[in-house]
Amino acid sequence: MLAIDKLQQQLQQLANPKQQAILQRFFKTAPGEYGEGDIFLGIKVPILRKIAKHYKDCP
Repeated sequence: MLAIDKLQQQLQQLANPKQQAILQRFFKTAPGEYGEGDIFLGIKVPILRKIAKHYKDCP
């Protein structure tokens, strides 16, 4: 498995649907709003930083 595939799988496992809904409302992602089309997984920044350290050499 490629590193990028492993990273994507890990992010999907950490996705938080409750937080995702909150963020999508906060950042105005509905049609016609400034964030239209943006997709959130609901993962908090400290968790993302920990994961990013493991993949810092990934192209």
